[in-house]
Amino acid sequence: MKYSLVMLFLLSCLAFSQPSLNVANPVSSFSSQDSPLLSEIKRSYSRQVGAAFKMLEHVIDNANDTTWTARISNVPFWQICYHVLWFTDYYFHANQATFQPQSFDMEGIHNYWVYPDSQMIENQKHPISKSNMKAYCKFVRQKANQFIQNINVTYFATPSPFEWHGFPKIDLVDYNLRHLQHHVGQLDIIVRRDQNIGNPWIMFDDLSETPKN
Repeated sequence: MKYSLVMLFLLSCLAFSQPSLNVANPVSSFSSQDSPLLSEIKRSYSRQVGAAFKMLEHVIDNANDTTWTARISNVPFWQICYHVLWFTDYYFHANQATFQPQSFDMEGIHNYWVYPDSQMIENQKHPISKSNMKAYCKFVRQKANQFIQNINVTYFATPSPFEWHGFPKIDLVDYNLRHLQHHVGQLDIIVRRDQNIGNPWIMFDDLSETPKN
């Protein structure tokens, strides 16, 4: 809470300031109404969340058919992919009411630790295809870009719509980034273990740039 108030104070102080910043590769889609500090915060979010998505794209691309259904802690590779994309999608929505699962969603498949029942076991027999997963990854990446572009000064003082987390809205991007990167590492281990393929570390990748595939 203290961090949020400090951040809000800094942003409020700079909201109407006009000093120029020497920023490499500025993102033209950011609003001209943003203060220089807020613009740079949003660029940083875009670069680092984009890098995490790029690393996820690499592990999905590199997974062969055997790895796609391989398990870690009794959870298939593809299900971990869907879990992280589902929740990243979910938390980059304005609230719970606006979220709509994908057409290929299966009941409870995103919550693999909550539904260790017969329905989950049956769902795990029907893997989501890699093509659907890649399309979903691209969709969520675009959702993340839109979410970050829409951040303004008042955003940082707004309560999170997901109140059970117990943190303010300012934490949502960082929370999503940590969760995404956590599972990218988990998936990378499976690809390395089963295929002896190392996935690259991505320093930054702007969300506003459309993936090539």
